[in-house]
This record gives sequence, structure tokens and C-alpha cells, in this order.
Amino acid sequence: IVGSPPDPSGSSSATFDFTSNEPLATFECRVDGAAWATCSNPATFNGLTDATHTLDVRARDLAGNADQTPASYTWLVDTAPPDTSIVSGPPAQTSDVNATFLFSATEGGGSYECSLDGASYDPCTNPVTFGPFADGAHTLNVRAVDTAGNADPTPASSAWTVDTVAPDTGVVSGPPSVTNSASADFTFMSNEGGATFECSVDFGAWAACSNPVTVGPLADGAHRLDVRAKDGAGNIDATPATYTWTIDSA
Repeated sequence: IVGSPPDPSGSSSATFDFTSNEPLATFECRVDGAAWATCSNPATFNGLTDATHTLDVRARDLAGNADQTPASYTWLVDTAPPDTSIVSGPPAQTSDVNATFLFSATEGGGSYECSLDGASYDPCTNPVTFGPFADGAHTLNVRAVDTAGNADPTPASSAWTVDTVAPDTGVVSGPPSVTNSASADFTFMSNEGGATFECSVDFGAWAACSNPVTVGPLADGAHRLDVRAKDGAGNIDATPATYTWTIDSA
């Protein structure tokens, strides 16, 4: 047998080429132990099921002598594509310009092909790291390819947004500069929607705070509130907004 399908094969057809030490010999074939039958050279066999198959072939010379040690070839037919999953990847919003992914497939031993932001599919490792990315929305599609060459027709997909720009924070409202109230109500704003806020009162530790927020009760004297926005990608305003006021209840 000088020509044969790959093992494994993603095709339900298989073509073979034969040779004999007697140039005018003819050939007889059998597939999976069936009866011997005359076959052409090359010979194509169709309609093979997904399973392991064996072809036996023997030459017969002009005198009718048949090879007593037929040539044999065994291969696996696998026409079913694998299914691909993304096990892990970046969060939906991130300040990291690189992205690491881990994949899995329903068939072991294969490989993966990746497409970034609509580009063509190229081989990729598992796990794989891509980047650096520009700020904005990005999409990865990945498909598993099994050892028979079948590619997943429904690739797995992951979408995320890279945001490396910190938000800006402002204090919209607060107490009057001098007040007799021991508590103070504040509202904030950020130039990025969906941002959360962290507050520091009188240079204390930063802590998450609601918007609006009530601070106090506080003692008489001068006070200061610092507030900074934190966006969905984890970027924190490096120049917090500041508000000062004095409490005088006497």
C-alpha cells in the first residue's frame, strides 16, 4: 500500500494506491474482514462510519497466484467535530492591556485556532496570552480542531473591554462652609457612568461610600472630605475631589 488516508481521518471516504512486484498483477480488497473482491488501483471506499477500519489488499498475478501475505492498513474515521469552551479569560471590563485565556474541548489531543477582533483564524496555544490591546472593546473567538482535522463549527467567544483611563471625580453638593449640623450630606459625580466611590474623612483611611452619602456625626471644628471615583475596570481617580467645611454648634 503506497497511498492511504491519514490516521485519523475526518473523511467518510478513503482512497488507496497499491503496488506489486509483478507489474501486470491485479488487486483484490476487503474492508473490515468482508469478502475479497476485485478492486481498482487506486481504489476509493465511500460511506465509512465513524469507527476504526482495516483494509486488506492482495495482488494476483497473471497465473492466478494470490499474495498469501496481504498488505493491511488500519485507520480511524472521525467526522464529528469537537465542541469548544473558554474556561477562563479577562473580566468584562479590565485595565490590563494583556488577556490570558484557558480553553477546553470535548475531544483530547487536538489543537486550537483563535480569531481576534474578527481577524482570520490562526493556531494558538492553550493557555494563551494576547496583547497589548488598545483601549476599547475586543472579542476572541476560539475553535478546537481534533486530530482528524475536524474544526468546531460553533467557536466559543469572549468579549471584554480594555479601559486604562482613570475617571474624574467631582463633588456636586455638600454642606455650607460653616454649619451647626454635626452631619453632612454629599452627592458626587464622575465622567464615567457606573463608577463607584471611595471616601476619606479628615485624612482617614479610604473606604467605599454610597452616592449620596451622609458623613457624621462629627465634632465641632474644621473637616475635610476627599472622594475618588473607581470605574468598572478598576481605575481609580488619582486626583480626588476635596471638600472642606466647619462645624460650629456652640
